[in-house]
Order: sequence, then structure tokens, then C-alpha cells
Amino acid sequence: MEADGRPQKPPTSPWVYVGCGCGLAVLLALAALTGLTWWGYQKGQEFQKTFKDPQARAAKTREVLPYRELPAGYYPVGSFSVPLLMEIAILSDEEPRPGETPAGGNASFGERGFVFINMLHLRGNKEKMERFLRGEAPPPDEAPWRQSGTTFDPKEVIRRGIVNAGGREVLYAASRGEVSRRGHAREEGVVVMLMPRCPDSRLRFGIWFGPDPAPEKPIAEVDYSGTPADPAAITDFLGHFELCGG
Repeated sequence: MEADGRPQKPPTSPWVYVGCGCGLAVLLALAALTGLTWWGYQKGQEFQKTFKDPQARAAKTREVLPYRELPAGYYPVGSFSVPLLMEIAILSDEEPRPGETPAGGNASFGERGFVFINMLHLRGNKEKMERFLRGEAPPPDEAPWRQSGTTFDPKEVIRRGIVNAGGREVLYAASRGEVSRRGHAREEGVVVMLMPRCPDSRLRFGIWFGPDPAPEKPIAEVDYSGTPADPAAITDFLGHFELCGG
């Protein structure tokens, strides 16, 4: 009994609060999933719209990867971003036709392409990538190229080093291996992974790929002049961009 003579109310079971908490968590999770789905849809629509307009493609690409003039034979495909986390710019050796829509929402490449990623410094990703490029560690689980739509399975390292491009030191590792892009079969190719040393803490990372001039030969017998494995070609190619300006 209560002090005033009224019957005492039974205590509320803690499972009621647990149930309410679980219900709220489910609602919040559903709201987050709905928000991400809507955001992804909006970004997809934005990319499709931008892809159709040559001037919009160039402007969007330049926002992430500023350039004075593109290297010969390369065209801006556009860019997309994950707010506050990363931005990705794409160049291709195939120029999209005005009004064309990318198949499956993905960029089209011929034999060559360049993907540039500007992302937030998280969990030591910048330091991990530098160690990987130096050959001191395996690629980190959060390797930026996994977000680009282009994957590379390195088989043989051709060379590593540092070049100076546009007044910036750029750490690179060139490898022979299999290149895979969405909607394309796996192909033998050469990929150079590039990391400019910028004064801020963000991780900027480039992936430049092209055909292997002689995949049947040992590396020591192949002339890689003019390919993504050629330091002079790397310097010339990157000299078109403001790598730390995006």
C-alpha cells in the first residue's frame, strides 16, 4: 500500500525499457538506411546528369583534380563524392559522347585511365599507404582504390621510387598485374599507384593504368618507356595537374 492508502503499483519491468530501446534503435537504423539509400540515389542521378554534359563533366572533374590542360588522349569523365569523407575524379581515354549515359552508371575506359582520390585522413591511412608504396607493408584493408571501381591485383613490382611533378614529391610503385573494371573482363596491364606529398593531412592517391607492352616477357627484358611504369612518363603526366589543390 502507498502512504495514502492507495494500492501500490507493480514496478515496471526492465524489459519494457529494453524493448523501447531496441525499438528506437531499429527506427534509427531504418531512418539511416533510408537516408543513405536516398543519398545514393541522388548521387547516382547527379552523376548521370553530369556525365551527359561535356562542360559539366570537365567542371566537376576540375573541382577534385585541378588541371591546366589534360594530357593528350585523356578526357574528363566526372567526379563523385562521399560528403566529408572522399572525392573521386576520373579520366578516361574514351571521350563520352554528348548526351551519352554511362552503362550501369559506370565510367567507360579503353586501354588507359586515371583515377584520383582525395580522402579524409582516418586511422593512419596516409601512413599505411606510404609504407605500402615503399614496399614495407601489404596494402591496407581500407586501400583507396577499393572505392574507385577499378581494382588491381599486383603480381610483379616493376619499380618504386619518387618523382618530382609540379613542384611536389610523388611516391610511386609501378606493378604488372591484372586490371579489372566494372563491366570489363580482367586484363593484363601496368598500374602505377601514386601518392603526392601535400602539406595538409588529407590522403591524395592516384591510380594510372595502361596496357603491358610485353606481358609475355620477363620484366627485365621489357621497355616500359612511355608507360605508367616509366618515371619520365609519370613526371610528364602528373605535371598537368595541381595534385594538392583539390
